[in-house]
Amino acid sequence: MGNRTLSVLQGRRLAGTLDLSLPSDITREVRSKTIEKGLQWLRDNHPMDEDAAIMARIEREEKEEEEQLLQYVKGLGPQSGQWGAQLGEGDDIYGKSVLKEVRKENEARLLAKHEKERKEWLEGEAKDRERYQRHLKRNTALQTYNPSEVVEARPRADPKERPFLAWAQKHYLRAENTEADFTSMTTARRILPSLGLTLVVLALCYYYAETYNPPAQQARMWPDIPPAAATVLGIMGTNIAIWVLWKVPPAWRLLNRYFISVPLYPYAPSVVGSIFSHQQIKHLATNTLILWLIGLRLHDEIGRGNLLALYIGSGVFGSLASLASHVLFHKLTITSLGASGAIAGLVAAWCMLHSDFLPHEWREYVAANGSTVLGLIVAFELFNLVSPFKVAKLDHWAHLGGYFAGAVWAILYKEKLDREKRKRNERGFLDRLVPSSSR
Repeated sequence: MGNRTLSVLQGRRLAGTLDLSLPSDITREVRSKTIEKGLQWLRDNHPMDEDAAIMARIEREEKEEEEQLLQYVKGLGPQSGQWGAQLGEGDDIYGKSVLKEVRKENEARLLAKHEKERKEWLEGEAKDRERYQRHLKRNTALQTYNPSEVVEARPRADPKERPFLAWAQKHYLRAENTEADFTSMTTARRILPSLGLTLVVLALCYYYAETYNPPAQQARMWPDIPPAAATVLGIMGTNIAIWVLWKVPPAWRLLNRYFISVPLYPYAPSVVGSIFSHQQIKHLATNTLILWLIGLRLHDEIGRGNLLALYIGSGVFGSLASLASHVLFHKLTITSLGASGAIAGLVAAWCMLHSDFLPHEWREYVAANGSTVLGLIVAFELFNLVSPFKVAKLDHWAHLGGYFAGAVWAILYKEKLDREKRKRNERGFLDRLVPSSSR
């Protein structure tokens, strides 16, 4: 046991582990004083640097801990996928990002695509000019156009330098119908579809006027606004909304098809859409002012159903008259839009319904009934139509169509009122002639 004790103590001195507990068999059988004497004997007979051994032991244990940690990390695995993986940008411990690489590839691809589209856009001006020239030669109806207005376009804007202008120009070209072959269209093909739709709209207007029942006060959308004002404001709001759309380039293609009358290649729905369409604020303001002045008073007399039917019916008929006249007179490149035909119908109806057109205080000096005033207005339109001096670009055919439709409606409306009045008088006469108790 003595030799074992000395052997263990010497081994502990060499390993630098004297601070650790001795084996249990030694501590059980050998007293602590004997162990101390044995250690002192070893120090006297076999001297060594025990502190250096302890430091070596500490370094050894630290190295072993590092190796154990490395083994643990290898088993657990770092976020980059494996130990010793390639570091990312800026020595990123998470390694090389696949998502960043994909993003860079996508950005490079999109940049190349945009650059290609930019070059095609800038180089496409010459191609479009050639296409316009071929289109002009193929369609004889366009020969009346000034060729420079059709062929010569503004230089295309560079999307990098003027992105908004380039964006607007793209939508402008997209809205132009330059691929259709207009030479194959006959006069009947240009007029008959719009005529058929006009007849359908007039029939629907008549049905609406005959079946419309005003809603109760609590059921109205704006119960605090007079019905006449609500109706007129609704029409005005629709006109303003279409005017705003003309300022939005993506809407130009839709508007060019269905909200402007183009005799060269007409779309039948445009006879309806064009009566709510305005491009210039002056045009919109003029029609809105007349609508407000005439529409409110006429609404109070004839009601909402009749007013809406008259407005839409007159507008559609005026739009058809404009389209038909331009087609028949081979003025295929003159476009038309606006609520002037519908407004003309309201003015004509107002004139025809009022035999005493002037205010009461004027009638002692000037005599003029509504039909006379309407006749003067129509005469003025005809004069402007044939006169070589054009004060403004107005669609006189649409105005004349609207006046005609409004006058015919007013005549029929007055006859209807006269029939209802005669029926009421006959019923009153019978009531007076035969008392109800006798019947």
